[in-house]
Amino acid sequence: MPGIIERHFASKQKVQDISPLWRTLLDESVVSTAWSATGNLLAAASARGTIYIFDIPNQRCMREGQGHQLGATQVAWNPKDPVLASAGLDGKVCLWRPAEEGPFKTLECGDEWVEHIAWSPSGQYLATAAGRKLRLWNNDGELVRDYPDHPNTIAAIAWKQDADEIASACYGQVQFWQPRQDKVHQTFLWKGSMLSLAWSPDGRYLCHGNQDATVHFWIVKSGKELQMWGYPTKVRELAWNRYSRYLATGGGPSITVWDCSGKGPADTKPIELRHHRSPVTRLTYQRSGPLLASGCSQGLLAFWKPGKQKGPDSTSSLSASITDLAWSPDDRLLAAAAEDGSLVIYSSAELQILTTSTD
Repeated sequence: MPGIIERHFASKQKVQDISPLWRTLLDESVVSTAWSATGNLLAAASARGTIYIFDIPNQRCMREGQGHQLGATQVAWNPKDPVLASAGLDGKVCLWRPAEEGPFKTLECGDEWVEHIAWSPSGQYLATAAGRKLRLWNNDGELVRDYPDHPNTIAAIAWKQDADEIASACYGQVQFWQPRQDKVHQTFLWKGSMLSLAWSPDGRYLCHGNQDATVHFWIVKSGKELQMWGYPTKVRELAWNRYSRYLATGGGPSITVWDCSGKGPADTKPIELRHHRSPVTRLTYQRSGPLLASGCSQGLLAFWKPGKQKGPDSTSSLSASITDLAWSPDDRLLAAAAEDGSLVIYSSAELQILTTSTD
């Protein structure tokens, strides 16, 4: 890729091979994981539709139930209350409480798959996206908003951090919605197919990864846009660091990191991190720490400090393509999931991370 500072893994640099704290095997490929607000519970959904809740301090499965007959797509914990939402190919969303055997509420979302769910930062609203329909529900599963149909299938949704505002993306446009209004608040037009959305934590940027192997930046306040191209494949993986300075992106075996400090990423040379030999499938930054975790289709897991070192700090290997990565709320644990049903927990103590390190 022209204009990128390449940072290859140096053979002389010592890379720690880390071992997991705990692992288990689910009944089918793991499609989604989510930590509860306390960090004591980890939920996982399998492609078969089974929903699991694990008691991590005691390393045991405390709930296992059939949530979605045709398969599950995602799980998400309410950030304020112990309520878990699961979504499925059956057009339904189930709400679960850890102490109860089955879901206490089932939300009917139509005939389309429910591909995306997301709780608002306040925990007051659950957004669901099925086909062209975006809906908002309250914590008890009551419908709050049934927004007008999008012109195309909704590809991604994302809440703005610390605000009740949600963005949705479909072919040709990004729209902004507020729970107290039943009409769209703002629309950005962009001719192309979007795959993912990510707000910067400070709310300045909204980015989307795209089918045409590009990454698009919107400066939300002004509507100004920037386009980054040159990726080998479509870009789905996006991860912001806590200060909104770095945006890590996938789109091939390399990780491209854009520095958004100062005047932003325009006309700058990003950092390219190379260690994976197959396409990167997941990226996630710690919530409060400096570490970036990446996983690829060959099952390699790597931990980086972009801007600090040339290669990854540590690596580990799973036996199949990595399907999800999730840091616990306190950054002490990382959950890694894989296509063969593996669910693995790593400890930050094992990673020898100084959580007080600065970026």
